[in-house]
Amino acid sequence: MKHFGLLLIAALLLTSACNQGGKTDGETKTAPEVSLENLVEVTIPVYGMTCEGCENAVKKSISSLEGIGEVTASHTDSIATVKYDKTAVTQEDIERKIAEAGYTVVK
Repeated sequence: MKHFGLLLIAALLLTSACNQGGKTDGETKTAPEVSLENLVEVTIPVYGMTCEGCENAVKKSISSLEGIGEVTASHTDSIATVKYDKTAVTQEDIERKIAEAGYTVVK
């Protein structure tokens, strides 16, 4: 019975950690200007996402950068697709933000 309790606590902690990415702080932020002529799209392999909360954490982290137009993330496909203004941000900046959010970028 003691082992069951420990497993239950571990499962709750894992679920809580994954769901933190989906929470918002109530702030409304307008999107910065993104130049359409400098817009590029990249798909980045991201490992460690296990749920929609993880997807939201990755999207929120990337979206905090200037020059980001659109971000999608899929935990089932282990990818993040980002449209960004190449004069405002680099792919390396985006990959750094993903890593800072606690996920692994595979090159």
